[in-house]
Amino acid sequence: REKYSHVVLLKEIGATESEDYRNYFRMSEGTFDKLLRMGERFLIRKDTNMRESLPVNERLAVTLRYLATGRNFEDLTCLAVMSPATISVAVVETCKVLIYILQEYMKFPTTPGEWVNTVSDFGHLHQFWNTVGAIDGKHIAIKKPAKSGSLYYNYKRFFIVLLAVVNATKEFIMVDAGMNGRISDGGVLYYSKFGELLEQRALNLPKPTPLLNTAENFPYVFVADEAFALDVNLIKPYSWKFLNEAEHEFNNRLSRARVVVENTFGILAFKFGVFQKPISLESQKAKTITMACCYLHNFLAKESNQVYFYPNEKSTDENDLANLQSTLNRNSTSDAKKIRDKYCEYYNNEGKSQYLPLAAAGNTSNI
Repeated sequence: REKYSHVVLLKEIGATESEDYRNYFRMSEGTFDKLLRMGERFLIRKDTNMRESLPVNERLAVTLRYLATGRNFEDLTCLAVMSPATISVAVVETCKVLIYILQEYMKFPTTPGEWVNTVSDFGHLHQFWNTVGAIDGKHIAIKKPAKSGSLYYNYKRFFIVLLAVVNATKEFIMVDAGMNGRISDGGVLYYSKFGELLEQRALNLPKPTPLLNTAENFPYVFVADEAFALDVNLIKPYSWKFLNEAEHEFNNRLSRARVVVENTFGILAFKFGVFQKPISLESQKAKTITMACCYLHNFLAKESNQVYFYPNEKSTDENDLANLQSTLNRNSTSDAKKIRDKYCEYYNNEGKSQYLPLAAAGNTSNI
């Protein structure tokens, strides 16, 4: 069995260059070993009279290879002596374990103090102050679920929706995957638990505080694009039609802060090839795969930063995840509009001097 399995392949890769390990598993050998130690006791399966259980390192290896390449389970049989059905079960089970053991790498803020921890980075890295996160959503292509009709159908394919909030350093602080792709793009946020808490003012955000060079209080906000509805705690750009000069300047400023979430999705899609074609699993299993990749993204960003955020790879602005479309069906409140106008006025006056050109601030829009 071991002659052709990942067990031997792991030894061969480990005996050569670290670059080979990174290309094969999207992580260094040391990071793989740490992940294995963290999950080992949850991955062990008992042997039966009928068959020998898969070694835990082989179970993890084939899962990471699937996530890294998106190759179908039949193709992976040449890399591991398992049937496609066995690989399919092992991958989903292992992804559930990864989500469980990596919980500490994606902690959702629950107190004002925890939210404030994200604010300084957004200010210094992206020049948009009082920002607690950047929001975006993507469509993840899947095979047609059985007996689903048109429930997951959108844009001539079938999708689940991945909604995420990221911090200023390209790490997820919240992910919600699995909503069916038929939900209107404008309604995605408010069908999620996060959107419900946002709408009910139940996120426990810090109280409004003044920005630099002003005594006026500004609420803490999430930044988003046109796919989301304006809210007192969520700022989106002005419509690009009929902009005045101040609104145009504000939109550019906002785009600089918001691009971090686009880049995060770009890195995710590039590192995990499973997203580069429809996931050939039912929707609930596709959700598990998607969530595991998001947790692994955060784990690798913290544990293997120089390897994961590799400087010589292609731009992460382009990815294979379909965008949400602009929302036109949800009216913004007058209070939300006033807050955006207030931020616009600030960044065209007192806050304008805080803006640094991209070259001076350091290129934070690409890896």
